[in-house]
Formats: sequence, C-alpha cells, structure tokens
Amino acid sequence: MIQELIRYPDERINILSTDVRKFNDEVDELVQDMKETIEANDTEGLAAIQIAIPISVVVAKDTHGEWHTFCNPRILKTAGKTISSETSLYMPDIEEEIPRHEQITFIYQDRMGKQHSMTVSGHFSYLLQRKFDYTFGGTFANKLDRKHRKMVEKKLSINGAKGEFNSDSNFSKREYFKSAINKLLFFQGLTLFTPLFSLKKETLETLYHYGIFATIMTFLLTIGYLAYAKYEASKVISCTGCQVVSFTAVAIKYFILIPIFFMGSYYLVNPN
Repeated sequence: MIQELIRYPDERINILSTDVRKFNDEVDELVQDMKETIEANDTEGLAAIQIAIPISVVVAKDTHGEWHTFCNPRILKTAGKTISSETSLYMPDIEEEIPRHEQITFIYQDRMGKQHSMTVSGHFSYLLQRKFDYTFGGTFANKLDRKHRKMVEKKLSINGAKGEFNSDSNFSKREYFKSAINKLLFFQGLTLFTPLFSLKKETLETLYHYGIFATIMTFLLTIGYLAYAKYEASKVISCTGCQVVSFTAVAIKYFILIPIFFMGSYYLVNPN
C-alpha cells in the first residue's frame, strides 16, 4: 500500500529509529509498502521514518534497478570525500551540495534477520548515506551551516512550507562530559605557568590542590563519557556521529592528557 510521506516542517523526521528486533510479517508488509511508495513517488529509496514509522529499515534500488532492503544498518568504514548534489522528498524542490564519503562499508540484516556486509561507492553510496541519516534523526539540512539552512528555510517558506530546522537533532549529551573535562584541563593548564610569577607558598598549595582535584574529576568524567557514549551507541548504533572508534579515540586522548597535566602540576606547581 502506498503510504503518505512526511514533509517539511513535520518534526517527526527527527525521531531516532529503533532497531528491528522481530523479523516477522509486519516487516515484510512495511518493506512492500515502502517499495510501492518509492515507485509512486518516482524515487530511488526510502527510510521507514519518511513514512512516519521510526524503525531502522531502508529500502533502495541500486543503479541497475535491483531492490535492496537494509535493516539496522551500521556504517563501519568510510573512504574518500566528495560533494553530492542532493534532493529530498522531505524538502520538495530543494537541491543542495552535500559533503559525502565516496565509499562506505556497512553491515546490515536482511528481512529474515541474517547479517550481511556491503561496500558501495558512487551514486548508490550517496543515496544510502542520505537514507541512513534519516534512521538516526537527521536530514541533509543538518549537514549545512546555519547560513545555508536559513536559505533553505526561506526557499521552503516561499513555496508555502513555513518552519524551522532542528539543527540540534544530532546533538549528543556526551558533549556535556567533554565540555566539563575541557574546562577543568584548561584551568589546570593555566596553573602550570605559575613558575613565571613570584607567588606565595599558600597560593601555590591552593593551585596544586586544584590540580589534584582536576585530575581526579577529569579522570572520573572521562570514564563517565566513555560509559555514556557506549550506552548511546547501543541505542543509536547506525549514527555515524556515534561510532565506537570516534568516542574511544576521544577518551584515549583525555587519558593521555590527564597524567601529563598532573605531572606538570606536581613538578611545576607543588611548593613542597
């Protein structure tokens, strides 16, 4: 059955899609509805959320016209950078130049729940990246800077669709951890310049104690950051901004900086 598409400014497009857990007749019916809706709209692919169903399913036709169904897709590896000229059923009559990866490697499950991997490049890669974006609550407008988003909003408004993009739809709460860690390390770094000034012993002791406090807190916050990021990834596993390699690299960076700052505080600030 042909389904109605979500159109701008309907904010349901920003809902994070949940994973398919049961591969039953309902999934088969959804996939068939998506195929019919794709054909009816003369397009190449759809994410289920585009027909207001927040489930991580993408149906698309490749350049040879062959149908593919991707359940719970997870991008594992990317290669190359390019610019793709893209349109969207969500934003009629809008075309924008969007940065994409030339090639992606991802895993997914088919309609029976069997896991597969695939590497694609070129036009089909750009199409899937755009559809995978939808599964974690975002359109290509989220990849535009504020100026260009406002221009798109204006164009849509002229066409009778008044609204505003949720530019924070991909914001991760783990950024609060990073913000706190960065502030603590920043002020601890400032204390390392104390040898340049003639400060009283009491002042140095206070600054040194702050260094100890900052070391303990940044260590605990980094553990909290890593734990929350893993929890978030388990909930939004298809989100390219939630990739395990990315947040693990951030945590490793902090685990390296923390002892360096502490040693600097111990040797440069410690008055004893």
